[in-house]
Amino acid sequence: MLRDYEVTYILNAALDEEGTAAVIEKVNQLVVTGGGSVTEVHAWGRRHLAYPIEHNRDGFYVTTRFSMPTEAMVAFDNDLRLNESILRHGVFRQDEVPIKPALPLSQTPSHAVVDMQPAHVEEEADQDDIEAVLEEGIDPDLIPAAEE
Repeated sequence: MLRDYEVTYILNAALDEEGTAAVIEKVNQLVVTGGGSVTEVHAWGRRHLAYPIEHNRDGFYVTTRFSMPTEAMVAFDNDLRLNESILRHGVFRQDEVPIKPALPLSQTPSHAVVDMQPAHVEEEADQDDIEAVLEEGIDPDLIPAAEE
């Protein structure tokens, strides 16, 4: 069964442009060899890493979206792990239902906006209950005696 996936990987920043392009092409070839097809490749470029990975402070980030049979994913993941030019990678399955982008509040449909007005009736009833308790006073037996 073909599923949609997304892989994001970080390449060693020491690679030149030809080396980076070769690794990206190799990853795309792994997808095709596994019986899948690449739908989108997005190279983010060189970024500073949050923490050093194998003594590297920078990395070249790439995201690839593709379709592949689920049976081929284990071999694909192992091939990425064994590639020394790839510092880290993460493969994520894409859900069948695409995520809708969040709309700004001004464009949100009126039925989705929650009425934020307070319910005056409930508020008045709560206030009456509080006032009744305060008027009754406090039972002195419930208050611990203060030590002098």
